Amino acid sequence: MERRGQAIGIGLVVLSAIGYAGTPTLAALAYEAGINVPTTLTLRFGAAALLAWPFLLLRREAGLPRSHLGGLALAGALFVANTSTFFLAIRYAPASTVAAIFYSYPAIVTLLAVLWLGERLTLVRAIALALAMIGCLLTLGFDFEGADGRGMLLAFASACLYAGYIVVSSRVVRGLSVVRASTWIMSGMALMFAAFALLSGSLDLSFQPRGWLVLATMVVASTVVAVLAFLAGVMRLGPARASIIATLEPVMAVALAAVVLREDIGLMRALGGLAILTAVVLLRLPVADAPARPALDATGDGGHGS
Repeated sequence: MERRGQAIGIGLVVLSAIGYAGTPTLAALAYEAGINVPTTLTLRFGAAALLAWPFLLLRREAGLPRSHLGGLALAGALFVANTSTFFLAIRYAPASTVAAIFYSYPAIVTLLAVLWLGERLTLVRAIALALAMIGCLLTLGFDFEGADGRGMLLAFASACLYAGYIVVSSRVVRGLSVVRASTWIMSGMALMFAAFALLSGSLDLSFQPRGWLVLATMVVASTVVAVLAFLAGVMRLGPARASIIATLEPVMAVALAAVVLREDIGLMRALGGLAILTAVVLLRLPVADAPARPALDATGDGGHGS
């Protein structure tokens, strides 16, 4: 039964990675349609929250215990800060460099999970982590040309913030269903991005009509499905294993860009994808590799634990 639960968890994280992988391509299409970054982020998370709220109301789970308010606010703030620093980093460094540094976050998550959540760093997990990191570097490349210290520091800050979001989420939403936790987190993100867009005067809805179709795809696939699936996967696997499996995201992003945007893959990217797939297979090995003290409690209603 435990093996089946872990298999489901891996499947959920892979589904989440597929959803998130579409973000770069969809963002490129959104920019082509004349949608700026603040508008994209505001509409993305605002629409995602509005889409999720009816399900929450039908389940009669709209209320939120006071004990969870602070934790969910922290998780949302970490995600917003991660997104903001990532986009800011691209102003000072090549996107490939920023992405390569950002995808060091599984190593940070693993360290935090070992130090804070009591998870075990087994040999299999260490090898899988190393393969995932190497795979990301091969897939994304690492171009220092045009980069300065600010961009690289912001990219690393983004990785740390996202790692913090994953670990904090695994702790503070205990006793909440995945739907309730993700809906409140997305609502908080929407409010923060909307406030920034309005205060900066950057909210602009005068983009091309096709932009709405791009946004709708981003909302459903790259936000609602991705966020729900990842939190549900973390519930079953713990943050460290889930974050390593999530390194499939750049591989899928490259594959999607190759199909939709006609970008070249190349041998190094193919080898990087193979390394990451090998890491995922390793993490599917013996159940004995599971955390010594589960970071989450996989209850019947999808509640989080520990």
